[in-house]
Amino acid sequence: MKPFELLARDTLSANEKSPPEHSANGAANDLRSYLQRTAALRSRALAATSRGSESQAVMFANGMRRSFKSLDALLDHLRRGLPADAPPVVLIVAARPEIDASREAIRIARAQAAECGLGILVDLTRGVIAVSDQLDMPRAPGFAELASGRAQFEDVVRVDAETPLQIITAGDRMVTIGTKPDAERFAPIFGALAQVYDAVVMHADRATAVLHQPHLAGRLHAVIAVRTAPGEDMIADHSLTELAAFGCPVLSFEQNVERRWFARRPA
Repeated sequence: MKPFELLARDTLSANEKSPPEHSANGAANDLRSYLQRTAALRSRALAATSRGSESQAVMFANGMRRSFKSLDALLDHLRRGLPADAPPVVLIVAARPEIDASREAIRIARAQAAECGLGILVDLTRGVIAVSDQLDMPRAPGFAELASGRAQFEDVVRVDAETPLQIITAGDRMVTIGTKPDAERFAPIFGALAQVYDAVVMHADRATAVLHQPHLAGRLHAVIAVRTAPGEDMIADHSLTELAAFGCPVLSFEQNVERRWFARRPA
């Protein structure tokens, strides 16, 4: 039996056979084994020289909201605000349903991977717009198939054509992942990703982010909400206040004028 067949079997019965942390460790071991046999070693070698010097950790205040227009400023804030022993796990989500945050997710993930070494972008979205559209990658198999037990990590992990960043695309929108066994897979999958990768960037549409909130709460160091309207009162903005349920800082990243124009163009 292949290691990732074992992962699927063990994850399905995680609540019956072992505590959640044991399932996460097992999944992480299987994922780590796969990465060592494929593109991971190349990714580490290419990115090793890009590791930045250690930055002084600055404690994030829970629920803090800050707005950024510059990607460099956002990355610097994440770099200084994360504990030195914790992987930078962040969720990129559109502040409003009409916003396309997929390109911002790719930019942030590429930059995080260049700084941290082994990085992955995981597309959780169930919406129409996915990161695979921007990267000329097949949407499936992806996270939907992984979470539903139809695929293993070795089937869904791809490598970015331009950088060492690894990517798990969203998967087929028609694959249902709402059953109880599917929900039991989420924690070991997220736990394995956090253990194996130096940088984990997740992208989701608004509805999917809310769907995964129970599984992601306490696992994220920041939620980055992509916005289009400058100068809004973030504290009064209900759409951002709602994201505080993830139990981590909610940061705002503003699309530039050219990006907002592109997003509004008819297909």
